[in-house]
Amino acid sequence: MVVKIGQVSPLTGPQAHLGKDNDNGARLAIEEANAKGLVIGGAKVKFELVSEDDQADPKTGTIVAQKLVDGKVAGVIGHLNSGTTIPASKIYNDAGIPQISPSATIPSTPSRATRARSA
Repeated sequence: MVVKIGQVSPLTGPQAHLGKDNDNGARLAIEEANAKGLVIGGAKVKFELVSEDDQADPKTGTIVAQKLVDGKVAGVIGHLNSGTTIPASKIYNDAGIPQISPSATIPSTPSRATRARSA
């Protein structure tokens, strides 16, 4: 069984050095999980990272968010910036896909997703 995990951060542009750190961290975590040979429901699981570049741009962020939803990822790590996380969070929420941002700090991000779920 293959479980796709999305990772979104700026991989190009002025903030690429930060985004590449997030990408490398996600890749390392996936490698470590796969090395453990995890089993879910009796089936051996292989995690696959699907990494996307949002260029730290909200419009690009929503485009890659929809691309990950269409690609049937099970969850998303990202986006790096609050400005890209906020618009992308609605897309993930509407699709029922969990999203964890390792660095977005705007306090309204969690409450916005909660409001979208309860609407």
